[in-house]
Amino acid sequence: MTTGGGRAQRTLRVRVALAYGLLVLGLLALIISTPFVLSAIAPASTDWGRLSDISQAYGAVSVLLSAVALAGVALSLLYQVRQARTSSEQAIRDSHLQLATLALSDPDLLQAWSPPVAPVTLKRHQQHLITSLALGELLQRFRIGHLSVEKLAVKLDGHFRGEIAREQWEREGSDWRVTMRAGDRRDRVFVRLVDERYQAAIAAGPPLAAGAWELDGSTRTRD
Repeated sequence: MTTGGGRAQRTLRVRVALAYGLLVLGLLALIISTPFVLSAIAPASTDWGRLSDISQAYGAVSVLLSAVALAGVALSLLYQVRQARTSSEQAIRDSHLQLATLALSDPDLLQAWSPPVAPVTLKRHQQHLITSLALGELLQRFRIGHLSVEKLAVKLDGHFRGEIAREQWEREGSDWRVTMRAGDRRDRVFVRLVDERYQAAIAAGPPLAAGAWELDGSTRTRD
């Protein structure tokens, strides 16, 4: 499934590549055309020997400009590689979300696709799956830089206020740790921060019970 965000990223990549390409072409055109321009505008009495000495100094400058241009191209390529990875991760995430939606719509499919790690009611298993998807969304945003460590910590503090989120991490956290520690640095930072905020939530007191919510300043429990 192609998203609007993916199209925007591809458009941005094309624009960045074109900008760097035009910069390189402009610098090369400047370097190549300079001798001809000087020859056309120089007076007949020009001391070309002296100009040759000057051109040697100019050659050093042209080398510097070429190096800057090549560095720009390298940065552009690195940026495109990173964006391609982000787009690939988003496509995988979209596919996973479609599977989860299909499984949640049919209990039999849910048991086939994502059996619980321990006996649990169907409703609670569905709730745990939704909570896991919410963590996955935070992970994706953290991977692509939309969430800083500080913002992620705030999001996790809110996440672990609820009883279901704490249950889900208690039951499935070990699997997340194994998976994330086998990933890159940001994955390891993510799972470490999740563990830290989970422990902080436990130390802060009991969670908001499932089925309870705030209404008109008082806590009500669903029948």
